[in-house]
Amino acid sequence: MNYTEYVAKMTDCIMWHKSIRDTGYGQRFFNGKIARAHRAAWIEANGDIPTGLIVDHMCHNEAALKGECEGGKSCKHRACVNVEHLRLITVSENNKAGLLNRDNRKVCPKGHPNTEENTMVRKSGKRECSECNRIRARANYAKKVLI
Repeated sequence: MNYTEYVAKMTDCIMWHKSIRDTGYGQRFFNGKIARAHRAAWIEANGDIPTGLIVDHMCHNEAALKGECEGGKSCKHRACVNVEHLRLITVSENNKAGLLNRDNRKVCPKGHPNTEENTMVRKSGKRECSECNRIRARANYAKKVLI
């Protein structure tokens, strides 16, 4: 069974719609087990994935840099199986691309502006939305006071 039997076109992405995991990735039965649809598509088109490399969605990276996709479970690009949108990269490269995309978003996941004034950087280097932190701190304080 070829993966193109279970896809629907959406813009220039080819979206898997047969079975979607709760993480947003398409899944299918492939080589005797359940596999992510984009990985199966890559293997069908290009052969095995070498050890140490993963399949990356370039369509997501481009959309995230434009501010069109926030990523996460709701990311439509996770279901893309267009092999022209896929590439092999290391986990380290994928993490760096994710951090770059996150730093270029216009808003945080809760919708607050992603500006220098509204962003705090932890000692670990993790960037966080200051407004989200204020809301969380107020809620935690209210719980302690009301108990």
